[in-house]
Amino acid sequence: MYSRFLFSKFPHSVLRAQACVVLLAVSPLLVAQGAQETQDEPAPKLQAVDGDRAVGDLGDEIELLQMDDSLQSEARRQENCLREQLLTAPANITLEEMRIRCKLKVIRGAQATSETPLFASVPEVTSAAVGEPKVSARAQAIRDASNNPFTLASHHTNYLLPLTYNPAPDKAGYEDLPVEGEPVDLDNVEVQFQLSVQVPVWRGFLGKASFMSLAYTNRSYWQAYNSDNSSPFRETNHEPELIMSWLNDWTILGFQNVANQVAINHQSNGRSGEASRSWNRIYTNFLFEKDRYFFSLKPWYRIPEEKEDDDNPDLEFYLGHFEFTGGMKNGDHNYSMMLRNNLRSDNKGAVELRWSFPMGRRVRGYVKYFNGYGESLIDYDESVQTLGIGIELARGIGG
Repeated sequence: MYSRFLFSKFPHSVLRAQACVVLLAVSPLLVAQGAQETQDEPAPKLQAVDGDRAVGDLGDEIELLQMDDSLQSEARRQENCLREQLLTAPANITLEEMRIRCKLKVIRGAQATSETPLFASVPEVTSAAVGEPKVSARAQAIRDASNNPFTLASHHTNYLLPLTYNPAPDKAGYEDLPVEGEPVDLDNVEVQFQLSVQVPVWRGFLGKASFMSLAYTNRSYWQAYNSDNSSPFRETNHEPELIMSWLNDWTILGFQNVANQVAINHQSNGRSGEASRSWNRIYTNFLFEKDRYFFSLKPWYRIPEEKEDDDNPDLEFYLGHFEFTGGMKNGDHNYSMMLRNNLRSDNKGAVELRWSFPMGRRVRGYVKYFNGYGESLIDYDESVQTLGIGIELARGIGG
């Protein structure tokens, strides 16, 4: 419009150039005046339809804000993009490269229509915090494990507790199992440690966001200070499993379902005779996160055994059919809790409290308290109480 006006009113090139300078100078004022007139116009009123419905209902506007990525803040769009990249990007793409991709996508998205996300997502309308987009630590841990086929990644938390106190060690399942005809005299203080690793075997077996891995967990109870009895290992539990994981981006009640797992699991203490303990199960594990909070729900089904081969037929009565874990991160401190319950009138269950904290640049402290049934297989039917203090070697995916 302005170009036609200049060419018609100012045919001479010099006059036309001078007019362009004037027009550029006053154009911000014209834009500001137009914006002011727009603000001064009264807001459109809701008009009734059929006597009881209103056009432009507020709920529809909120739904539009949640669905239209272009109406959200730049940080929120980057966060949503980063979640999608974690699900679909090739294995050789690093987290920093994903961040750069998302920043470019947001910049280009201002001039082009954004793509529909692969997975359902219900982002919040409120703006994200200033800074880098949030990344799910557990989703990234699963992804990192799959990207390093020649290294062992942490599965459950790895820890070493040199001081673990048990006020009643005689309830450790040995009172009826003498060694060489002599009763075992157990110390109240022992060493407890857990080593848990996984190795990826197949990425993308059911879509880009799927991973398959083999895992092994060893939890040992060592009477290291019991020199009178040659410092024996009181109990060692072995837990190999085949795990199938899927990264996810659904949101439920404000919590993002970052990953789901299905696993075939075997657990035993590697002994024979009266001291033998073992069981097989299939479990699912649902992982959720929201800001600094997380929780997981892990129900399982025990694979039946022949009655004559079952060393512990009542194990489910003490360990129940599920495990719930929840926790939070507060600065450099991590707090978590594990709960199990058989949900019966004759109630049996367990609670485990964990706290990890910094002890320097490379070492983290670890405190674990357990109360209930099933801390180890040998004493699954005995209620025990232990408190352990030591160091955290590596955090696990489950917290």
